[in-house]
Amino acid sequence: MSRILKWSIFLVIATGLTALALNDNGQVSMVWHDWVIETSLTFALAAAVIGFSALYLLMRLVINLWHFPAYWRNRRQLKRYSKAESSMAKGMIALEYGDWQLAEKQLVKMAKHSDSGLVHYLTAAKMAHNQQAFSRRDQYLAEARQRFPTDSVTIGLVEARLLMDSEPDVSLVILNELHQQSPKNKTILAEYAHLLVKQEYWSRLEEILGEVKRFRALDKAEIQSLEVQLLAGKVARAENPEALEQLWQSLSGRQQLKPAILAEFVEQRMGWGKEQGLAELIAKSLSKQWDDRLAYQYGRIELGPAYERLKKAEKWLSNQPDNPVLLLTLGRLACMSQLWGQARHYFQESLKLQPELETFHALAKCYESEGLETQAALTYKEAILQLEKKG
Repeated sequence: MSRILKWSIFLVIATGLTALALNDNGQVSMVWHDWVIETSLTFALAAAVIGFSALYLLMRLVINLWHFPAYWRNRRQLKRYSKAESSMAKGMIALEYGDWQLAEKQLVKMAKHSDSGLVHYLTAAKMAHNQQAFSRRDQYLAEARQRFPTDSVTIGLVEARLLMDSEPDVSLVILNELHQQSPKNKTILAEYAHLLVKQEYWSRLEEILGEVKRFRALDKAEIQSLEVQLLAGKVARAENPEALEQLWQSLSGRQQLKPAILAEFVEQRMGWGKEQGLAELIAKSLSKQWDDRLAYQYGRIELGPAYERLKKAEKWLSNQPDNPVLLLTLGRLACMSQLWGQARHYFQESLKLQPELETFHALAKCYESEGLETQAALTYKEAILQLEKKG
């Protein structure tokens, strides 16, 4: 509608000017030294309009020619960007289908021409890693560092993650350097702490735990789990009974009953032949939170009357009726109490649920204690057959 109105106004003005020109052309005189130019006003105006238009078009042509190289470069760049984005899309689709080789090929293809070149290189490095093409992986990471030096922290974090399983110590070195560069980076702190736990570097974990808490690199539950793993690791590393006792006394009662910590304490004490009070600690912990490892250790304790421990452990069956570990423990305690029939029953029920070699061995030892050598031999034979199946 607006276009029709504009054209209508233009036609009215043009018609009016034409009518004025036909009524009186007017006269224009231009004098320059001895030169005199006379023409009608209409012609002068038309010439001025045509001259202005020609000059405008000429200037536009010059400007366009001047900017043409830049325009052409921008056009080519946009075309490359378009290809790069298309290549990335194809690579990500291939990644979703698990075609790592195609994903790597597509991502590297236009990495140098993409605004998201860093993503291209890092994802391609992951794809090469998945194919165990470690030289190509390292090449992509090196190219990423060369092209994107300001993103060294991100590149280092990706490299550390790729090396966590195959070269964990190298990954730790990288994460330590990244932590020094960006001490407040939550992601780096979290990755570093988890790898320190995995590698059992408890002293270094203890050093950075305060920073993990201060910068909230992990949520509250994860930090608590980290603290438990740290204490359990320190207990497991105690060099002698005196050091273990000193460390144990420094823990709160609540910490002492944590299954992960208590299990390491029990393992250490049993290894040194110091079983006093362990059964009571295990029973107290299991009454608050079930743990298969503690239940297993409960059946290995030999100090004190086994029958009392058996009666206590049988009460746990109500909440753990099909637990093969608990049934193994009950079988051992019944055997120690010389309740042969009951022991065989528990061992056999455990084997039905989970045929472990250790359970076969415990059953055979029970037969031997009962004086049934033939049954013991058959049980050992069955254990060998079970071992061959697993092999």
